[in-house]
Amino acid sequence: MMSFLNNELFPALLGAVFGLLLSIIFDEPLRDVKRNIKRRFRRLFKVKNDFNSHLFTIGDKETDFYIIDGDGEATFDYGSIETNITQKQVELPGDIQGIKDDISREENKKREENLPFSWNGSLYGLTRYRMGRDEETEEPTVVFTFHQTDYYTFLATNANLNKTLPSGKTIKEKYVPFDNLDNVVPFLANGFGIVLVLITSDEHIILTKRSSMSGARANEYDVSVVEGIHPKLDQGSSQGGLCFFSVASRGAKEELNIEIDKHDIHFLGYGVDTKYYQWNMIGYAYIDETAKQVRTRRSQGAPDKWEAKQIVFEVFSEKNMANIIKNKPMWSTAQIALYWTARKELSRRKLERLIEK
Repeated sequence: MMSFLNNELFPALLGAVFGLLLSIIFDEPLRDVKRNIKRRFRRLFKVKNDFNSHLFTIGDKETDFYIIDGDGEATFDYGSIETNITQKQVELPGDIQGIKDDISREENKKREENLPFSWNGSLYGLTRYRMGRDEETEEPTVVFTFHQTDYYTFLATNANLNKTLPSGKTIKEKYVPFDNLDNVVPFLANGFGIVLVLITSDEHIILTKRSSMSGARANEYDVSVVEGIHPKLDQGSSQGGLCFFSVASRGAKEELNIEIDKHDIHFLGYGVDTKYYQWNMIGYAYIDETAKQVRTRRSQGAPDKWEAKQIVFEVFSEKNMANIIKNKPMWSTAQIALYWTARKELSRRKLERLIEK
């Protein structure tokens, strides 16, 4: 017996038995500790997925656009959009009124010195909206209520959202309701826009490159037509005094020198671009002209040709649209307009597969 205890195998055997006892007693707790360590380690290197995000997402890219109504499939047909104009004035908060006063003084000084300056033209701001559905067709309807504002207010707010206020917060941080974007902030919702993608008869879309003289998004790429509702030029329709279809037609004429029939315009939805707090109605239209004819007509003169220094024609195909949407630097509203148009008129499955690829 003593010879066995003195044998070299005995310590090894004793260690094995002791290890077996420990594993029986502590195996499950040790496994729990091991799992927790692995879980925490994985969290350190895991890409955060925010499934509560409410901004429009294309592929794996989140845009700055928030959809109020529309899905890119149903259309807002002629007669489904109504407008009202309120005479009630919208006052600016004191900290923003001070910014507007500074802009006004600066622009007046430029004018007095015969320097290029921004003219304080009239605009419409969005006061509220009421969305609905047609009782028979269940197609979307909407009633917008607007108030009158001006371009200097737009410059003091939408063009200056990242300006730091005396409180230490930016205008965007203090006033844009990111937790409830369905609510309109009237003093910020200036210059409601009509955004249109035009498709030529030879299957090209028209892109523009904004002029360096543009007050907002200078030198950036954009879609075919981006036009603000004008308090005087867009009066006179039977839809409460304003007609989005007329605004879109006017924009095409002024910027590209082409005519569009109002009934050829299809609006797909509306929402707010949070980067600029810009409310827009988005749509598209086919036109009778070829790309070459559009280029020729625009070269012969257009009243607002200065707003876009360049027009670009791109083949209207799933592959090309996916490439433009993913890689062309432009604001989110333009990306949504291109995406919705391509998804509506081309193969949705192929487009989405190319974007994800």
